[in-house]
Amino acid sequence: MAAAPAVPARVDPALFAAYVTHLPIGARVRVALAGGDTISGTLMKADAGGIVVQPRTRIPEPPMALAADRIARVELDTAGPNLAKTVGIGIASGAGGVFAAFLIIAAIFAGD
Repeated sequence: MAAAPAVPARVDPALFAAYVTHLPIGARVRVALAGGDTISGTLMKADAGGIVVQPRTRIPEPPMALAADRIARVELDTAGPNLAKTVGIGIASGAGGVFAAFLIIAAIFAGD
């Protein structure tokens, strides 16, 4: 059984402020707290004192203000669209278009 990676208990305040103030507001972020919990959501505000994150949950929750001393790590959540799903949608659309073209051609020649 592999041990969980160690999460630093404290982030350098100047380094934290420099990083979070350059993150784009509205970006999806994943925040690791000093206690080991993680929060995924949308960044609403960032300054040297901390950040405000709107959690991404099924049931709407109010934005969470997280003080800099509670945060171990902040990273952009870059989960993009699923490639297999995108390819499947493209194939299905193409097949539907070809089938529709065959039906139109069949209707044209059936009218004679």
